[in-house]
Amino acid sequence: MRTITAFAGLTATVFGFAVVVDRGLAGLFDLNYLIVTLVGALALVQGVRYGLSRRKTPLHATTTDDPELRYHVPVPGDEVDMEFASERSFGRAQKREKVRDRLREAALETLVGYGGLTREEAQKRLNEGTWTDDALAAAALHESPRRPSVVTRIRAMFRTESAFERSARHVVDELVAIQEGRR
Repeated sequence: MRTITAFAGLTATVFGFAVVVDRGLAGLFDLNYLIVTLVGALALVQGVRYGLSRRKTPLHATTTDDPELRYHVPVPGDEVDMEFASERSFGRAQKREKVRDRLREAALETLVGYGGLTREEAQKRLNEGTWTDDALAAAALHESPRRPSVVTRIRAMFRTESAFERSARHVVDELVAIQEGRR
């Protein structure tokens, strides 16, 4: 079958080149409805044959290894986030005091490192609340912060974050501003 198909294809190709060279050869065949139909049927049979032979071809695919797992590098402040996440549990006052001490130490280091102050001067400013213009941030690290007004406490009841979270956020924002040279 292969030999017959190859011979028919070779003959048709040679005849096609001969027709291109001498157009008079094309007039030997009358291209009526029957010949066009036969050529179409032959093309359809060939298409089906190639399609069926393609179905029998085995598929080859490349298998890839599992992607590498990324190493989780701890982000500074993750522990503080965990403290805030568990803030409403038992031992809340101790956790808040621990976070407050860490913020106070970070403020001391920032004022000494970026503010050009000695450790004693920075300690004095933190105790007096004069280390920043943000009253909320200053009160958060003040030795004995004054009690917020009634209006401020009522507003705090309608916020999604606690007063402690809000004041800690203000402290961190102020420290970042000092470190970036905006204060």
